[in-house]
Amino acid sequence: YFPLVMQQQVSPGYDWWETRGSNMLNVVARIRDDRTFEQAQQVVDATIAGLATEYPGSYDEQIGTKMVWQREAGIHPTMSQAQNAMSGVIMAVVGLLLLIACLNVANLFLVRARERRREIGIRLSIGAGRGRIVRQLLTESLLFALVGGAVGIALAQLAIRGMNSIRPPMDGPWQFGIELNGTVLLFTLAITLGTGILFGLAPALQAANPGTVTALKGEGDAPGRGSRLVSALVVGQMALSLTLLVSSGLFLRSLQGAMEVDPGFADPGSLVVASVDPALSGYGPDGSAAFFDRLTEEVRSIPGVRDAGLTDVVPLTLNSQDRGVGIPGYEFAEGELRSLRYARVREGYLEAMGVPLIEGRTLARADDAEGAPVIVVNRRFAERFWPGESALGRIVETAGAEREVVGVVETGKYASLGERPTEFMYLPQRELGGTALTLVVRTDGDPEATLASLRRTVQELDPRLPLYDVRTMRNHMGFTLLPARLAAASLGLFGVLGLVLAAIGIYGVMAYSVAQRRRELGIRVALGADRARVLSHVLGQGMRLTGIGVLLGLAFAAGAGQLVQGMLYGVSGADPVTFVGVPVLLSLVALVAVWLPARRAASVDPMRALKSE
Repeated sequence: YFPLVMQQQVSPGYDWWETRGSNMLNVVARIRDDRTFEQAQQVVDATIAGLATEYPGSYDEQIGTKMVWQREAGIHPTMSQAQNAMSGVIMAVVGLLLLIACLNVANLFLVRARERRREIGIRLSIGAGRGRIVRQLLTESLLFALVGGAVGIALAQLAIRGMNSIRPPMDGPWQFGIELNGTVLLFTLAITLGTGILFGLAPALQAANPGTVTALKGEGDAPGRGSRLVSALVVGQMALSLTLLVSSGLFLRSLQGAMEVDPGFADPGSLVVASVDPALSGYGPDGSAAFFDRLTEEVRSIPGVRDAGLTDVVPLTLNSQDRGVGIPGYEFAEGELRSLRYARVREGYLEAMGVPLIEGRTLARADDAEGAPVIVVNRRFAERFWPGESALGRIVETAGAEREVVGVVETGKYASLGERPTEFMYLPQRELGGTALTLVVRTDGDPEATLASLRRTVQELDPRLPLYDVRTMRNHMGFTLLPARLAAASLGLFGVLGLVLAAIGIYGVMAYSVAQRRRELGIRVALGADRARVLSHVLGQGMRLTGIGVLLGLAFAAGAGQLVQGMLYGVSGADPVTFVGVPVLLSLVALVAVWLPARRAASVDPMRALKSE
């Protein structure tokens, strides 16, 4: 931290106080207890209106300077919407996974209760009330849930340690600070007790109401309400599993799409970046400019380096800057965006980045304080202000001058890979000054080897001068891909768990069904049914439930896809690859899960089956 009045001593050559057109400073204010946010905004609006009158070229009354309420600690206001949306998706997916697990457990409890019909019938016949039976079964269910909750907390601790050990791909001592607290533990306890009661109640009520006589005789259930409930739970589980898998598949496809998004510059794999600020070693504006000239020349002479250039803002970072613009002959509509992003660059930067030139030229060495003010804009800028016409020779009023457009380049990605096409300006750094710049180098060889050469070159030019933020462009882009990677990894893991639970669920139900129908299947074989027919009969029963669940799941997944559409990169919420591949995968897994007990059914020995009864 240093006093802002010492800015010229820390970063000479660029006056933060007088450069009103560059929105680079933030004001942090604490509102008094007797004032509201709206009252504070009125004061800010009045202040900005007065400044706009005093400095008409630097303040835009239509856009104004807006306050953002820091409602919650730890969430930056500009990121709260995206963070809350992603958190909502994660919680919804976790809720789906919990529901799938609960349906699975409820189904197994229901099957177990049907196996205890004789025991419960005896209890009822000797005077036990149904309420007591229900309480006993609910106690078992709650005990099971509490043990599961305790194991879940232990696993969560291990997962948290793993998450906190991850270092985000960005500069600085950043790390995840996830921890368990009392609120989370109470929430977990409430969910554990709630699911234990809710999903243990149906099996308990079903078990406590058997026909006493048939239960004492040990006769099996005729197909009825219990069997239909088991089948309904299997169908629900398959539907929810498909919804979860489709959601996971969409985010995996989104990660693939994000990695394939055109960032607006060529081949990031052959680019390296490194930042340097000569002012840190006492260089003034003229000394910094001379140092950058020597640095660029030395770097371009390194073997394997194709081109090099300098900029004050590298694309796809948290850093951004914007300026108000005026376009002669163009009338801004009320509320229309007038403050646009820009970067100050030197000659060779656009060529090193591989930004395609559409018309005109890029910035040259002669575009300095002695030359005419110029500007290079992107395609989106030209199409917005001069649609259907050439932008060359047009005038843009910004950065304290009327600037002639000398070139138009292709629109790229500047803040994130998922952003919509936005206007961007490239201003000549040689004219506007500035000392903290980032060197961008395009190589023909190994980027890592070039980074080592960059360090040596700076050390040879000035051993006192630090080179920082040294990285390849691939590593640099890792930050903007971080949200997509985290979403794909976490949802992919949940999707696999959902698939495993679905397979276990249908396997358990079909295995129980085969065990209960052993005598019937033995009679079928004794009467002449071949093993293939028995196998197809059991497979048909299981796959019928799978098919119904898949159809319901597709309907749910279609709605889920629309909800997360805005969070996907380069893929639709109704992506056909996902909506075809996931049902096929789930059906194949279900087929294997059903085939195992079906094979056991087909190998039933009729004599043993009949004798066992």
